[in-house]
Amino acid sequence: MTENLIYYNSRGRYALLTFGGVAFVVMGIWIIVKTGNWGLGLVTILFFGTGIAVGIWQLLDTRPRLQLTDVGILDRTLGVGLIPWADIMGAYINSVNREYFICLHLRNEQTYLSRLSPLKRKLAGANEALGFTPISVNLSGVDLNPEQLLEYILKQSAVAQLQPPPIS
Repeated sequence: MTENLIYYNSRGRYALLTFGGVAFVVMGIWIIVKTGNWGLGLVTILFFGTGIAVGIWQLLDTRPRLQLTDVGILDRTLGVGLIPWADIMGAYINSVNREYFICLHLRNEQTYLSRLSPLKRKLAGANEALGFTPISVNLSGVDLNPEQLLEYILKQSAVAQLQPPPIS
């Protein structure tokens, strides 16, 4: 590979999330004004108002979400840093509600888990209970074909396994 492949958040997805949030906040206001049901109205406004904030944050976030380089893969949302191709021993696709993940089988998995915050470590443990690996690349919000990405990751890791380790 001679160039880095860089993927960003899907602007359309987060614009839709923001628009949907606005619609439900308006509905929450309508519930308060028309029915006087402050409890349901406020819960609706707070919950979907949070969706608006997340949507706007992701729309304005111009940082790369996922980078594939000569050296390895970097998923900013994972929080473990760059994962070299040689450390990826295998991978598979898993999904929940049509949200796709590339589950990575890593050499020295504990090295990567130790880089996570205590909360993220607990979430990584919960991943296993759902049939995922502790370190999984979340493709939610990225316009990318999961099968093509899996094929690419497996190819790059296979090539890296064949190369001799660097002399230190």
